[in-house]
Amino acid sequence: MTTKLIVFAALIGQMAIAYPPEYKSYDDGHHDHYAHAPAPYHFEYGVKDLHTHDIKSQSEVSDGHGNVKGSYSLVEADGSTRLVEYTADHEHGFNAVVKKIEAPYHHSEHSDIGYHHHESLHPYKSSSHFKFY
Repeated sequence: MTTKLIVFAALIGQMAIAYPPEYKSYDDGHHDHYAHAPAPYHFEYGVKDLHTHDIKSQSEVSDGHGNVKGSYSLVEADGSTRLVEYTADHEHGFNAVVKKIEAPYHHSEHSDIGYHHHESLHPYKSSSHFKFY
C-alpha cells in the first residue's frame, strides 16, 4: 500500500512539472497609452528637528509633459547648508546646480569678544572634544 501511495505521489509530481498551470495576464491586448502618461504634480516638505539636528526641505513641480523643476536643502554636520536646484526635461536631461552656504560665524572660546558658555540642554554628557551647536 505504501508503495502504491509513493508511486501515485510521484506521478502527480511529474504531471505538475510537465504541465505547469497557466497564468492569465490582466493585459487583454488593449493598451491605453494615456493611462500611464505623466500627470502634473507639486509637492514639498520640510523637517526641522533641533534635537537631532535634522534640518532639510524639498520641493518639486512637474507640468505633466516630462518637465520637472525642484530644489532641496539640508544642513550639513559642519553647520553649512547644501542647496541643490535641479531641472529635468527630454531635451536637456537632468541638470543640477549645487551651492554651499557657509555656516554663520561662531565666536570661539578663546575670543576676546564676550563669550558666554551655556550648558547643553541635551541629557547626554559627551566626553569627547566635539561640540554640538
